[in-house]
Amino acid sequence: MKSLPALLLGMALLTGCTRNVQVVTLRGNNVMPTTKGLVLDNDTLTLQYDFSSERGRMHVSVTNKLNQPLYIDWKRSSLIIGQEKIDYWRDVANVQLTSSGNPYSRYSVRSTSGIISKEDPVSFIPPKTRIEKNRFVVVPNGALRLSGTPAVVQEKPKWNPDRKKPVNINTFTYGDDQSPLTFRNYLTLSTDKDFKTEFHIDTQFWASDVKVMPYNQLVSGPVRQSDGSYSQTLIFNKPDGFYVPIPLQQ
Repeated sequence: MKSLPALLLGMALLTGCTRNVQVVTLRGNNVMPTTKGLVLDNDTLTLQYDFSSERGRMHVSVTNKLNQPLYIDWKRSSLIIGQEKIDYWRDVANVQLTSSGNPYSRYSVRSTSGIISKEDPVSFIPPKTRIEKNRFVVVPNGALRLSGTPAVVQEKPKWNPDRKKPVNINTFTYGDDQSPLTFRNYLTLSTDKDFKTEFHIDTQFWASDVKVMPYNQLVSGPVRQSDGSYSQTLIFNKPDGFYVPIPLQQ
């Protein structure tokens, strides 16, 4: 007898009933798409962006290619969405507290200790080394509002290779001036700690195309488990983009 999860999965595969997602491809004014993400590479540094995730968690890495230190001032670096500036660094401290003592005795002396941590406003990058930041989500809620007429192509269902009926993939294509998603990442850097030689990297990103498809196109399977149930594995790997679940009411 099949397990309940297996029956539910089988019903979903037969009916084709699944939530849709938007698969977003990003481009930038000074970065190039590579297999590792969107990359700016020059004689001073390699700046790499990887967005492969749900809703576009922006992973930034900076590699110092010089034979001298490189510095990033996070106080003067921001993600900019529209006209809203979202700072990398805030003048706040994180506190983790622990307490000890007998909680069941009113005569017990209780003590509290903690650790106060605070991020450095400036990062020091030694020669030939790399630092990473993972701070922002590009589309924290909802989904993108798409305009225009999509191109429609059909693909074989990835979650059920035996299914004959193809699925429709709607692709919306945009230039940087019409895209439903634009944002900037602004970094302030220097080759000296006093920032007398500071320079700036201002990267403008936009969604160059958005594919609307069933969520099941992003998974593998179904794979039968030892207990008779079935599972699916997310196979999404798109460092120059991300996916957004479309709310059912949208």
